[in-house]
Amino acid sequence: MRRRSLRRGFTLVELMFAIAIGAIVVTGLYSLFRMQMRQFVTQDLQMEMHQNGRMALDILSRTARMAGYGSSSGEIRGVFGSGGSPDATLPAVISYNGTGPNGSDAVTLVSMDPALVFNTAATSPPGCDTTVLHADPLVLHNASRIAQFQSGELLLCYDYAGIGAFRSYLWQLSAAGNATSGDLTVAANSQGDYIAECGGSIDNLPLIMSCSRAEVATFYIDADETDGRGPGSAEHPVLMMDLDFESPDADDIPVVDNVEDLQIAYCLQGAAGTTDCTSPAAWQDSISSADVDDVYMLRISLVIRSSREDLSDTFVGQRPALEDNPGAGSTDRYFRQIVSTEVVVRNLRTQAQL
Repeated sequence: MRRRSLRRGFTLVELMFAIAIGAIVVTGLYSLFRMQMRQFVTQDLQMEMHQNGRMALDILSRTARMAGYGSSSGEIRGVFGSGGSPDATLPAVISYNGTGPNGSDAVTLVSMDPALVFNTAATSPPGCDTTVLHADPLVLHNASRIAQFQSGELLLCYDYAGIGAFRSYLWQLSAAGNATSGDLTVAANSQGDYIAECGGSIDNLPLIMSCSRAEVATFYIDADETDGRGPGSAEHPVLMMDLDFESPDADDIPVVDNVEDLQIAYCLQGAAGTTDCTSPAAWQDSISSADVDDVYMLRISLVIRSSREDLSDTFVGQRPALEDNPGAGSTDRYFRQIVSTEVVVRNLRTQAQL
């Protein structure tokens, strides 16, 4: 009798009790695991947004800081022009207020590449209709720099036409740079703004000009998968860079993913050179070409969105209001961050103000 009692197992009540305790423990562990996974995913999305914001602001601020370098008070004459007209002077900054998806802004920034600057040299002043600009290939770095120019690229040159001022001209290269001869073949400038400047008060170009590759970059938001421009969609809006100026197309460059809104504000220099960008009244949402040489600062603001919605059904998100762009009327479960920076644009001021 004693031996049989030693072999007795668990009762049904004991087994059910043990199973219940085990179920409670497993449920608790699973809930803890899900909570930890949600926190991990949330932190990963937050870090992704933070990195995207830093990258986008860095690219935009560096480009904006160089805007107008090599231009005459923010004005450039030659190919392209403004508003689709090659006969109109090209401003170094062109603003497009609320023209993109969800009311996002766009901006075109024009500058000279500081890494490829060289001086032209000629035995006699070239005419305004010249198709060849020459640089001495024996001068330090000239040959290696000229060799980097390719057909179809833009060449920006400036000359000091008078004390405290200079003229800026823009050509398009019709052939690659010749490092042996130092020649750069360009399409002849026949635009009205160029002729008025070069053929008006002067009959030819100067003997020496400082030249480099022109960088004309337009930044905008692509959130339409049907436009054929880039990878952007409503679910994954993309900050794009267009190097063709005023003609977004399939060769535009995606810069940063999941940028939902781009807003640009401009602080103008007041009368007698006074500027107080700490006052909200000094800022405006857009500028005209006549305002370019008065631009003192740009404020660049972005709404960065997470790459996917939150796993929690309780989280509610919404595109926030930014600058003059009101917030979205609908809600979703995306996380968002607003990042902003202010950039002093020194190259846009007139030479007298410098």
